[in-house]
Amino acid sequence: MGFKIYIIAITNAMNVSITDIPKKIGLDELKPGNEISLNEAQRENGISIGKYNETIFIVGGDLVFQFYNKQQSELEKRLIKEFPKSEIAILTLDQTTDFFGYNIISESKRKRVIAGADSELEIDFGEKIPEEIEVAKDPHLNFFLEELNEIRKTDKSFTEKQMKSAIKHEIGVRSFFKLTSRYFEKRIDEIGSNYNKIKVTRFE
Repeated sequence: MGFKIYIIAITNAMNVSITDIPKKIGLDELKPGNEISLNEAQRENGISIGKYNETIFIVGGDLVFQFYNKQQSELEKRLIKEFPKSEIAILTLDQTTDFFGYNIISESKRKRVIAGADSELEIDFGEKIPEEIEVAKDPHLNFFLEELNEIRKTDKSFTEKQMKSAIKHEIGVRSFFKLTSRYFEKRIDEIGSNYNKIKVTRFE
């Protein structure tokens, strides 16, 4: 079935309660409900919020896609205003549709925004993050490159432009998983990751 990840992570939020978040993001009418796991929340409708150590986690498919436009959304501006000293990370992955994306905000500014699906990037802004640089140098990537070269040999309709797009997309997805270790101590697909320990509260 693959991963579905729709997370906003806000670091350095030690003095913030999860019940403060709806008002901070302009959804004052939401009220807390039952508690579920962070993993379960990815497949639920609506919004779920939790906190682990000093990091706030907001889950919401309708929210994360507001962060991948060229112009900042009102929600993005609001979060930057409310958390000026935090690193804000929007982490999005839907392996059923082949979509990935991340938006890293630090020092109240966008540092890196990249998102796409089907090997086509919709936005590619900012300097590459360390995780992307590491993945590009990883010898394991060579197996994927060899596969693409074989496809080009047998499928003349597979263009060089498509190949470059596929490589960018693959590096992006691999970088996404590596990036998650910033917020969960280990990658979300590794045993022992905090991703599997965190509880969130559904808000309705």
